[in-house]
Amino acid sequence: MNLLQRLSTSTILILAVVGTLFACPLWTFALVVIAFIAVALYEFFTMVRQRGILVHRPLSIGLGVVFSLLVAWRSLVEPGLVPAPALGAGATVFGWAWDIFWPVTIVLIFLRQFTRQNTFEALSGLATTLFGLAYISGLFSYLFYLRAFQGQDGAWLIVFLILVTKMGDAGAFVIGNLLGRHTLMARISPRKTVEGFVGGALVSAAIGALAVPMVGRLAGSAWSGLWMGLVLGLVGQLGDLAESLIKRDCQVKDSGRLLPGLGGILDVLDSLLFTAPVFYALLIYP
Repeated sequence: MNLLQRLSTSTILILAVVGTLFACPLWTFALVVIAFIAVALYEFFTMVRQRGILVHRPLSIGLGVVFSLLVAWRSLVEPGLVPAPALGAGATVFGWAWDIFWPVTIVLIFLRQFTRQNTFEALSGLATTLFGLAYISGLFSYLFYLRAFQGQDGAWLIVFLILVTKMGDAGAFVIGNLLGRHTLMARISPRKTVEGFVGGALVSAAIGALAVPMVGRLAGSAWSGLWMGLVLGLVGQLGDLAESLIKRDCQVKDSGRLLPGLGGILDVLDSLLFTAPVFYALLIYP
């Protein structure tokens, strides 16, 4: 039943994303990505608060959304893929905001810590806030760069990325349950196995080879798709382990309960957080 729920929910999510990519205006895709980031940030900062680390959740989520908006502007609006609103010279504000985002962010989270009545876990709160912004907003915002890559080809790049990454996740889950005998990292995730890790990477490699026509002009032959899929499959499994480490430390099973069979939004994005920037690097540094 859990596998059926996972497959059903994953299929609905993938179809929704593909529909957004090809049937909706580009700004709709940007809003969907930012919504995913906002929910994932909420789940992350909720988990760490349960861990006892004091972070200001509304401020942190707001900063993550602002960062994502700035990346979307720089990658989609400034190159002209999305027509800029009639801001005139005021449009330069976005470039200025990009230049000062991280210094202002550091000052703001310090100011928030100053308003607390004690200094307990102050350093943990500061560091965790910055980590959460970089981990979720910073990494997932690479989808904007991928979407802007070579114009309309960017939509197919994202489809390729999602297929290779998520089919690798599914392969690791199924193969691990059927054939898993050797625990991969028991202290992080007792249910993940070496067989599932290797199997997931091989599934990603196979999907990469089969799906390479989607990005053939950019990626080349089936062999290129295979090795690219293999790299993304391995990196995606590391992304899944990374979130498992966070959940283990926070003593929670799932990041949320929004998606039946899958958990929370962060549980779905964990592998993509790692594969999106790596895929972008593979494309621009062949």
